[in-house]
Amino acid sequence: MTPEQAVLKQEFSVTPRKEAFTAWCRDELFTAELIEAADLMQQALDLHLVSIYEKLGFAELLSEPRSPGDVVDALGYVESADRTIEAVLERLASRFEFVVRSSDGATTQFSHAGEIPASPASLEDIHAAMAKLGDEYVASLEFLAFGEDKFEYALRDDPDFLDKILSGRESEYQELWFRATNTDPLQNVHGIMGAVAIDMLFDRGRILEIGGGTGNGIRNLFKHLAAKSELDRVESFVFTDISQKFIMTTRREIRTDYPDVDTEWRFADLNVALADQKIEPASVDLIYAVNAAHVAKDIVAFLESCRSTLKPGGRVLFAERIRLTPRDMAPRELALNLSIYHRTAAIRNDDYRPMHCYLSPENWVRVFELAGFSNAEVWPDIGALADAFPNQYAAIVTATA
Repeated sequence: MTPEQAVLKQEFSVTPRKEAFTAWCRDELFTAELIEAADLMQQALDLHLVSIYEKLGFAELLSEPRSPGDVVDALGYVESADRTIEAVLERLASRFEFVVRSSDGATTQFSHAGEIPASPASLEDIHAAMAKLGDEYVASLEFLAFGEDKFEYALRDDPDFLDKILSGRESEYQELWFRATNTDPLQNVHGIMGAVAIDMLFDRGRILEIGGGTGNGIRNLFKHLAAKSELDRVESFVFTDISQKFIMTTRREIRTDYPDVDTEWRFADLNVALADQKIEPASVDLIYAVNAAHVAKDIVAFLESCRSTLKPGGRVLFAERIRLTPRDMAPRELALNLSIYHRTAAIRNDDYRPMHCYLSPENWVRVFELAGFSNAEVWPDIGALADAFPNQYAAIVTATA
């Protein structure tokens, strides 16, 4: 158990429903295969980052202390790539001795120190181990390998490259992105968790999904409720995204599979107040998102907009990847940090958002408080699961208006 997980074990209260959700995660959702796959992803990320470090000559670049911005200038990358480089070096410095981090409080610098150790496993070994868990797990490794392969291209030659993929404008990689967001069990687990949490916390009413993307949230929710013959609890469902292609594709699938559910399909940007996008105040009972809320540039302003859109007593419920340490790097960020939208979608704040995008459990509770929500909770009980699942990364964050 890490020190951060020990703190979580002490600080977060456990309600009966949270306890039941935690037991479900432990006994059913977090299988031995999922836990092993999460561990393999951490190993694979380190190998990819070391490979990038060596291929791009970081040892020489960091022969003297340099900031991420200095490295970006030396490599000729787009300016915002300093956040990508920062994440890479923070991760390496936290896990190896050949990168040293130093800070005077205002500027953080990194330097190279010593030999790069040989890894006990290769990427080929990890791929073989992951394949034994099932082909669907290999999708997660494909996305990491893609991140290393396109690292320089996306940061120097075509800065809009990954954003075109994430918004459905790059058809060549459409299958890669779908597998990475839906086929990969490590990613699909978020939508499954969201569906079960909604089942436990939401009675019935109108649901607004923000950043629905390729449909992981709505697909898992409708499947879960349909299996219980309880789809009528969704009185209406408003699906939104910034990609018209994703909206159209998901609409076609859902309307075919669930023709009797009242659904609405709209363009909406979570970085614009919902009221300014003709989504009426006090008009929905639940605002839902799967791995989308963290890209809000001003997370507090986004949550304030959500609170205004909810009916009194309404709820936000987000299925999110969380950071257990403030400067941790998620494996998926090897590729996602090649996106300008992803790496710049954050106003940093020492109080609640020290890094871009993903927040820690404590950060989520704090931003809910600042936005005027109450009853903020983080599910499952991460501290209680820490010994069995040390690389646990998926959570539900929820609060009431």
